[in-house]
Amino acid sequence: MTKSAIKGTNNRYYHNSIFIKYFTLFAAILLIVLTILGSALTILVNAYLRNENTKLLRDNAMHLAESIEYNLIGQDMNNKYSIEKQLICNSLELTSNAISADVFVVDVEGNIIMCRERANGYPIFGLMPDCKYHSEFSISDNLLQRVYEGGFSGTAEVGGESCYVAGCPIYSGGEIIGSVFATSHTRVDGIVFAVMRIFVISALVCLAIGSVCIFRLTKSFVRPLQQMSAATKRFAIGDFTYRVKVKGDDELAELGRAFNDMADSLDALESSRRNFVSNVSHELRTPMTSIGGFIDGMLDGTIPKEKYDYYLEIVSSEVKRLTRLVVTMLNMSKIESGSFEMNPRNYDISDQIIHILLTFEQKIDDKQIEIRGLEELEPTYIVADIDMIYQVIYNIFDNAVKFTNEGGYIEVKMLDLDGEIEVHIKNSGIGINEEELGKVFQRFYKVDKSRGLDAKGAGIGLYIVKMMVEMHSGKIWAQSEDENTAEFIFRLPKNYTPIIKKETK
Repeated sequence: MTKSAIKGTNNRYYHNSIFIKYFTLFAAILLIVLTILGSALTILVNAYLRNENTKLLRDNAMHLAESIEYNLIGQDMNNKYSIEKQLICNSLELTSNAISADVFVVDVEGNIIMCRERANGYPIFGLMPDCKYHSEFSISDNLLQRVYEGGFSGTAEVGGESCYVAGCPIYSGGEIIGSVFATSHTRVDGIVFAVMRIFVISALVCLAIGSVCIFRLTKSFVRPLQQMSAATKRFAIGDFTYRVKVKGDDELAELGRAFNDMADSLDALESSRRNFVSNVSHELRTPMTSIGGFIDGMLDGTIPKEKYDYYLEIVSSEVKRLTRLVVTMLNMSKIESGSFEMNPRNYDISDQIIHILLTFEQKIDDKQIEIRGLEELEPTYIVADIDMIYQVIYNIFDNAVKFTNEGGYIEVKMLDLDGEIEVHIKNSGIGINEEELGKVFQRFYKVDKSRGLDAKGAGIGLYIVKMMVEMHSGKIWAQSEDENTAEFIFRLPKNYTPIIKKETK
């Protein structure tokens, strides 16, 4: 792989990594929250400053309006110079400087006649000094009307700018002769900038801390996922030995344990599959080799004609053995796919047990096996699929005869329970280890090591037995009292009613 390809792969991993996604989400949420909080706090600070400023402006405007009422009358509300007006302008200057505002007096027409700029000027021809700053100011009629209606405090446009404004009327003899206005700029105060600066710094600190925490967290998340990814790649090539390292008790640890359990199952299944292929190959090759050898011997004259019947019987036996193996595999496939059709009928299972035992008569005689319990069997009728239960009993007896020692015994017992029957088939010989009792019904599992080295079969007989019993809503299990006996027990309902699946169109 070239360096550019590696770099491209790394870039794709970087852009698509869990860390980038989590960090982006965290940063977005953090910025949204801080933006909302900052905006809300800014609005609250602005509202607080507006209330405080307008209150301060209103209080000073009211104080000045009351002071002016004692010194001026309606005829004085003009541009003519007087000592009283000069003193009022001085008061306006002091107040304006004290509260950082612009305080001035207007007449009833909204013209500014006294302000702080005129406090230090000299009268010209008996008129108040000119004020270049307020010369173009005029108070709108709407604002004057609101002041005359009981005073005004809030935000309004004065001199072309939006300002905090407080206005109070000046009375003389019960009539309004003018107004006192106090204004200050509505620009964001330094405290608002300080608040925003704090939020920006806090956001950067939180992003830094969050990136470290998210990196460590996502690393702990990704590590087991990377191990699982590596494991799946090894599984794909048939290596099932890799396991994920599990730490802790959280969901990822549970996922890791489940993944390892799956790996164990796959490993066991793969081992079983290989054993199955080996066993089936052996089971197919042995009779086919015998059949081919005998037929070739007949064709080339090695076997004399007087021995044909003897060897043809052997060939027939081997063909039947192949047929049973193929039928067993077909039945397993049908049962697992759900296409196996059941045909339940009412019949005597005790009679069926006796007939199956008769098929093993030759083998029983050869090994001098004692059959116990047949005399205690009584006619017992059940509703079940005759062929399926036949195969169940046949496979169990086949194992029992195969593993019973010479001169040993096979004991049959049937219990009539409430609505059910329970069949016990016990044989002497070599028992089954306790750790293998729960595995004998697994697919492809064989207990050759503990049940004799001459055991034959593909390891699917008991697996099919278990499936067929469970298809009848029954139960089967194995037990071994000691190392010299083994017992298989299955329980079936007397009146089994199959569930008919309706075809969906």
